[in-house]
Formats: sequence, structure tokens, C-alpha cells
Amino acid sequence: MSLLTSIKSELVKTKRSSSFWLSLIGAGVIPVIFLLLYLIKHAEMKARLGFMPWESHFIQGYQQFSSLLLPIFVILICSQIPQLEFKNNTWKQVFASPQSIGNIFFSKYIAIILMILFLFVMYNVFMILAAVVPSLAFSDDIPFLRNKINWSQLLSLNLKTVISLLGIISIQYWLGLRFKNFIAPIGIGLALLIGSIMAFGFQWEHVYKLPYSFPILTLVGFDEKVNASSFSLLNHEWNSVGYFIFFTVLAFLDMKYRKERG
Repeated sequence: MSLLTSIKSELVKTKRSSSFWLSLIGAGVIPVIFLLLYLIKHAEMKARLGFMPWESHFIQGYQQFSSLLLPIFVILICSQIPQLEFKNNTWKQVFASPQSIGNIFFSKYIAIILMILFLFVMYNVFMILAAVVPSLAFSDDIPFLRNKINWSQLLSLNLKTVISLLGIISIQYWLGLRFKNFIAPIGIGLALLIGSIMAFGFQWEHVYKLPYSFPILTLVGFDEKVNASSFSLLNHEWNSVGYFIFFTVLAFLDMKYRKERG
């Protein structure tokens, strides 16, 4: 069985679970809040949005998205997809199927990453709609239609945020594979997230080493005025790539050489 076939199989399982709806709901929460805010307080928004409404709109949205909602989604989705096999007691069937350990491991891993990318796509679509719809009704107060989206800058923000998540994804995927209890990886992930938020709030000098703080650090380090074409990774984003490689290798070796599987 090829890796592509294994990935398709995992995506079919995902569609039958709550992961798909979790992605849609997670992507829509913040845009809906912004939509209601623009519709109800449209007269106050003109001064708040300033001369760069799209930039202000996306940065304000990412302040809520990156700091809490996005890491929580990653923690849930990385725990939920491996948990499908534990819940249905099908790990032995999976390992008995005609596919390699690598296919089993990376098909689930790639399915998780695709779900996270799907969340990003839908979040950006919903954020654009949350800005356009009020502009149609209150064009004098909500100026989005009179301005252009800086697509290069938006792509850069999304890409850097995804990179900042790689460390969290790899850690949570390993925990999701390691524990049969659904609560354990979620509890560990939330504890690490809360600890990282506290470290960031206290401006701890080593916060850039804590992977669960990386999405916030990326947003803080993202300068709206920098030329969007000059894309470079910050220190903590390189750390995220390093965490991703280390915990991916660790998780794979753990699955391959573990005596009791499932």
C-alpha cells in the first residue's frame, strides 16, 4: 500500500470524525466575532482601522488566533486523530495491514498537518468575508472595499505562523501516539501552553525556547512595515523546526520499536 493511499484512508477516517467540524468551527469563531463587531459598532470602526484597514484587521485577528485558539486546536487535533485507533481498538488491524510502519506513521502525521492547513485556509477566507460583508452594508464607515489586501504580507504571516507551530505539532503527535487515554496528551499540552503564556507574560528571557509560546512570538516579531518580500525566520522559528525534526524522529522510533502497539 502506497503512502498516498494511506493518507487518503486517514482523511476518510477524519471526515467521519468530529475533526472536520472542529476545523470549521475553530476557523469561524474569531471571524464571526469580528463580523458582529463591524455590524454593531460600524460607526466606531473607521478610526480604529486607520489608514491600513486590512493590515489592522488581520493583525488584530491573529492576536486572538495565535495566542490561544490555534495552539488549543493543534493540541486537540493531534490527540484526536491517533485516538481514533485507540477508541475503536483497531491499532492491531492497522499494523497487520499491508503497509509499512513509515506509511502508518506519516499518513496520520500528514493528515494532521493537512487539517491544520485547512484550518488556516478557512480562517483566512472567513476573515475576508467578515470584512467584506459589513463593507457592503456600511461602506462609509467600513473601508475595506476601498483598499487592497497585501497578499504577500498575509502569506508571509500565515507561513511564519505555520512554521512556529511545527514544534507543538510534533510534540502533541508523539503524545497522542504514546497515551491510550485521550485526556493525557490534552492535559499535558494545555499545561505546557498555560506555562508558556505565563512565561511570555512575565517576559522570561528564555521564552524563545518554549515551543508553545512560538505562535505568540511570531506575531509579536511580525512587523507590518517590513517589505513582505523579505522573508526570514526568527530565532524561535528555527527552534520550532529543530523541535519538529527531533520529536518526529523520536515519535517514529518510539512507534517502530515499542513492544506493545495499541
